[in-house]
Amino acid sequence: MLYLLFFTKAGFALAVQNSEQGIVAFDNAVTKIEKLIDSNVPLAQLELKRFEGRLDELSLKQKITYQNLLTDIYISQGQFHLGKQAATEGLALTLKLSSPSLLISELLYSRGFANESIGETALASKDYESGLELAKSLHDKVLIATGLINLGAIYYLTDRYENSLTVLNDAYNIAKQTDDDELKGAVNSELGILYAYLDRNKQAMVYYQQSYQYYKKADKTILALNALVNIGMNHLFEKEYEQAITAYKTIIDESDGVAPNQIMYRTYSGLSWANLKKKDPNPEVSYQYLLLSKQYMQSIEQYDIELQYYLDEAFVLFEIERFDETLDSISTVENILAAQMPLGQLKMQARISIVNLKSKTYFKLGHYQQAYDLQAQRLSLTQVMRAKEHIQSVAEVRLTLEAKEADLHKQVLKNQQTLQEIALSTAEQEQQQQKLYLFTIAVVALIFAWLLVKLIQGQRKLYHASSIDMLTGIANRRKLMRKGRKFIHRASAKKTDFSVIMIDIDHFKKVNDQFGHSVGDQVLKKVVELGEDFMRNTDVFGRFGGEEFIVFLPHTSTSQAKIIAERFRTAVEGYSWGIINGLDDSFATSISIGIASSVDMPVDEKYDLTALINRADSLLYQAKNQGRNKVCSE
Repeated sequence: MLYLLFFTKAGFALAVQNSEQGIVAFDNAVTKIEKLIDSNVPLAQLELKRFEGRLDELSLKQKITYQNLLTDIYISQGQFHLGKQAATEGLALTLKLSSPSLLISELLYSRGFANESIGETALASKDYESGLELAKSLHDKVLIATGLINLGAIYYLTDRYENSLTVLNDAYNIAKQTDDDELKGAVNSELGILYAYLDRNKQAMVYYQQSYQYYKKADKTILALNALVNIGMNHLFEKEYEQAITAYKTIIDESDGVAPNQIMYRTYSGLSWANLKKKDPNPEVSYQYLLLSKQYMQSIEQYDIELQYYLDEAFVLFEIERFDETLDSISTVENILAAQMPLGQLKMQARISIVNLKSKTYFKLGHYQQAYDLQAQRLSLTQVMRAKEHIQSVAEVRLTLEAKEADLHKQVLKNQQTLQEIALSTAEQEQQQQKLYLFTIAVVALIFAWLLVKLIQGQRKLYHASSIDMLTGIANRRKLMRKGRKFIHRASAKKTDFSVIMIDIDHFKKVNDQFGHSVGDQVLKKVVELGEDFMRNTDVFGRFGGEEFIVFLPHTSTSQAKIIAERFRTAVEGYSWGIINGLDDSFATSISIGIASSVDMPVDEKYDLTALINRADSLLYQAKNQGRNKVCSE
């Protein structure tokens, strides 16, 4: 019995010793794995895999760290669904922690990025906001700045450019207070992307170059390569094709065969486009590069990667005169666009580009009537895009943002100086610094003068932007009433007809309650898009509040207004809502409409805007009382 007891205790002691060794081994491996994720992801995965069968030996915090590292590895390889799953498992483990941990913020940010990459922007935003709140409560500057950078990306992806600049500016200022070069690289990268969205490619290039230098300084090889991808893309936007080719070939040389698939995909895709568009184009070489990019594209789970590839493929095939295959690629693009919920104007531009290319392809094949019909469709789509005030406001937002950039411009000048100094030898630095100092003073003086002019312009543009409803892009209540007063004054002076249409989405609260506000916002946007198709250039269509909308129609009788309203109601009733993410084909909604016209009003209220709105509102509720999905008028 004593013999058995001795060996039981010895076995227990050995198990404890092995467990302790496993814990120590994991702690020693974490730093190595983190460095490998920045330089050689496959090797990082092999290192982490050594602990896959020993998780029971690890402490709770180490298990969470394991999931965090696994998430980073999956995301670096473009396996976003697996990354999301690993992050979710890590977050489930954090529920057992006795106190909040920064690991929770890191996992939320990683899961948010995975959601963002597969197109789930609402879920990504929620994860980013949750991670940011925790980082703020723990007073961690780096993670606070990281959360702001993540939200800034969501904002520019959803056309909220002013919000994006605000949070990225905050992140920029926080990063300046730290010694974290990786963080500085990240915020410069996102600012570069934002300015590229705003068609300010020269400013974007400065941020991309700064991002590259910071990542190199931080020894973040893969992130530095990604910054080079952005630099190459920026050269393409500026039609600097030879410089773009140089940047992309630098990536291939520096990647050493360990760059993630998404970087190599973007590199070969960029080389394809540069060779297609350069001064002496080489379409065949361009096509070969495109085929190389497709090899990497297959394993990337990013939601819009197929759209990007088949758009490029269609244009390249057209250039090498393989027109039947061009039409096949165009068909694929059309199917992808039909299935995806657009994030902003880029999808509309893609749709216009592909319609134009399809028209040219039919023309080359001798199908002239089809080519002509498609050109008519392209012109119609272009007019729709230009008519949308929220798209036109991109330029306006770009101007208003410039009034807020004084601090950023000062830092840009300093960073430009740093970039130049890196290229100088030690012997040249002292001489060049003096010249650069004098130059900087002159440039700063010019910039401040320029900013003063832009500030005045920005204030005027900001006043205009304040009249747009940020969600739907149509006139807000303020602009509606201002326009309405002008219209009614003219109608009164000329004794012409004037009509008001009041619209309300039926049972909209149930949509928000059942499917969430993100889906509700998409329904609102789609209803507006459907309504805009029936509005004339002389009408003003705006959001009165919540799910209520108003249309002011000058020179319009009751019968004419009723035709417009009935078409709008029918379009909403017959729309296939299943294409919206979060809804299925069984979902249906409708609108109720009330119409009031000056011709039907008492003499003393005929040209009273408030009275007309109240009457239209009363008829709207009459439509609801009669069972909804109806148009009521006098």
